[in-house]
Amino acid sequence: MSEFLFIQSRDPFTDALTKSQYELIHHLATAGNRVTVMLVQNGVMPATKSSIFTPFTKLLHENITLVADKFSLQQREIDAEQLIPEILTTDLDIVIKALLSGQKVIWN
Repeated sequence: MSEFLFIQSRDPFTDALTKSQYELIHHLATAGNRVTVMLVQNGVMPATKSSIFTPFTKLLHENITLVADKFSLQQREIDAEQLIPEILTTDLDIVIKALLSGQKVIWN
């Protein structure tokens, strides 16, 4: 079992590559790997209750930790109350901790 941290910075509503990235995340998680997805920049867009993007929504039903960068949310005027309940908020220090602990970090 490996540990992965995906940093997703792309808006899935405007970037077609995000669908395949979310599918990769799904496959890694279902294969028994420990996966965390950190949403940054425009990657926070599918994290709101009003957003519907099926490949992202599929991740909510897996054993995947989903977190959103507080600064990115702030810049897009998204309050924590607007987020899907399964999504936690955090700062970018999670990336440094992942690197120091030997996780595989992939930035999209």
